[in-house]
Amino acid sequence: MDWTSMKPATTLSLPDRLSVDLERLILDGELAPGDRLPPERELAEHLGVSRVSIREALRELENRGLIDRKPGRGTVVLSPGERSGIAERIGEAVSSADAEIRDIMELRAIVEPPIARITAGRARPRDLAQLRDLVEAMEKDVTKDRYAELDRAFHQSIAQYTHNPLLELINEQIAQQIAPSRGSRYQTRERRQVSSAAHRRIFEAIADGDGDRAEAEARAHVLDIAEQIAIAGKQGPASDPTPTVENDQETVS
Repeated sequence: MDWTSMKPATTLSLPDRLSVDLERLILDGELAPGDRLPPERELAEHLGVSRVSIREALRELENRGLIDRKPGRGTVVLSPGERSGIAERIGEAVSSADAEIRDIMELRAIVEPPIARITAGRARPRDLAQLRDLVEAMEKDVTKDRYAELDRAFHQSIAQYTHNPLLELINEQIAQQIAPSRGSRYQTRERRQVSSAAHRRIFEAIADGDGDRAEAEARAHVLDIAEQIAIAGKQGPASDPTPTVENDQETVS
């Protein structure tokens, strides 16, 4: 392995840059399951960085379930099966929780903004093209059910484009928990327009590679949704309105 060929993105911190490149080597198969990484000291010398930066990068990869570090065994790349086992345990913890919607929204506020930040530093051109298509589709005057589908696809795509399977799985588990309430949040054209504007701001920040702005916009969006859910909860359950030109029209000419 030619470790000196690693060229991390310059928009991230040094440990993040190192973890991104190491992750890419793992996902692309250049580092195969069972491969041992060089010791921290050796890896730091190869890359011309401090052992502290290497240690932080490896800790991040370990948290993502991509590597396993044990005293005496060194750092070993995990197989997809081993990684999926970790992912399944995380998924079960989220989906089996006896959580109310406010608990799930609290989790969203913790998880989704950093995901947007990470995606701003990792999204590839084809990823951005897909996100743009979703944003533009949501900006059309579609039904609330269609909008809910696009909304879920948008948020799940942002998680997918972190290129971190664990973050993608956690986000999917959250999406499943909030699915029953997703459509009801978009009963009116006004709410869909507010949401679309927020999605546009998140996308533009990601496309600009601005992690700080992407995280801030994602957090503002989640907090706005949480506020709307709280208001709806105080008002009590309401039945779906009869579809009309105002709130449930497929398209507008």
